[in-house]
Amino acid sequence: MEPKDIIGKEFTCFKFESDNNLSYTDHYDSILGKTATVVNINSSYPQYANVKITTSIGKRTECHFPTQMIIEQIELTEYENKSVEELLNDMKQLISTI
Repeated sequence: MEPKDIIGKEFTCFKFESDNNLSYTDHYDSILGKTATVVNINSSYPQYANVKITTSIGKRTECHFPTQMIIEQIELTEYENKSVEELLNDMKQLISTI
């Protein structure tokens, strides 16, 4: 999955390690576990995605999360939500390449 593929997709806010450009602050603790939607990939720092979160009281907030960690969560969620038929089709495609 490419970074551009996650724009518009939802994920669950998670904890991450701070780095030189993005710090995990108390604000992130307040949104931990909430559903966020990817708005865009930061053009200057594509390793970060700008996301929007609507809190339980209807307040909207935006912040950044690590792009690769969002991709990993979305891919895992999509894989876990596949039907048996989709998994069998994936297996058939893999076997046909051997």
